[in-house]
Amino acid sequence: MKDGPKSWADFFNTAKYPGKRALRNGPKTTLEIALIADGVAPKDVYKVLGTEEGVNRAFKKLESVRKDLIFWKAGAQPPQLLASGEVVMTSVYNGRIDAANNKDGKNFGIVWDGSLFTLDSWVILKGSPNVDAAYKALEFMGKADVQAGLPSHIAYGVTNKDSKKYINPKRLKDLPTADENIANAIEINTQFWLENNDRLTERFNKWAASNG
Repeated sequence: MKDGPKSWADFFNTAKYPGKRALRNGPKTTLEIALIADGVAPKDVYKVLGTEEGVNRAFKKLESVRKDLIFWKAGAQPPQLLASGEVVMTSVYNGRIDAANNKDGKNFGIVWDGSLFTLDSWVILKGSPNVDAAYKALEFMGKADVQAGLPSHIAYGVTNKDSKKYINPKRLKDLPTADENIANAIEINTQFWLENNDRLTERFNKWAASNG
């Protein structure tokens, strides 16, 4: 595309960008994306999604592109859908796109505005016989210069902000935690989905299976 999409609103603009597009098969991330596309500021997404009106609004937005929408289940699918030409754009895990570009010679673009991210956690089990060693491991993995080694293997973000000064600027621009990439991102609200996943998954599945 000479003038590619720049936002989730563009993702839903089938007049300007005709063709199939893909989203994850489930309510998590998909409903957030729909609301952002409908004009909700990322910082307000879960406040809106926490209301019945907000949920209805998200489904109404999805309905607007139903005939052009397909769903993916596994992380490997979005790059494959793009490569085959089955879709013109898709939501996707950024690491998959980075690998497709750098290892498979693709030239896929990423739009970071309104992206969603989640944080992984390390846990020390209660009663562990190696608590002291576990703390030492966590301390090591949290060091800025150690974390800076991760992006050379996969384009995932670092949690220690000081790591950025150790990362090659050419590589840093590919990471979700680069300042310009994370500026308008939204952290997936784990608590919200713990409380609402079953209910919204049931509604999503019924909607996806219906004929509109």
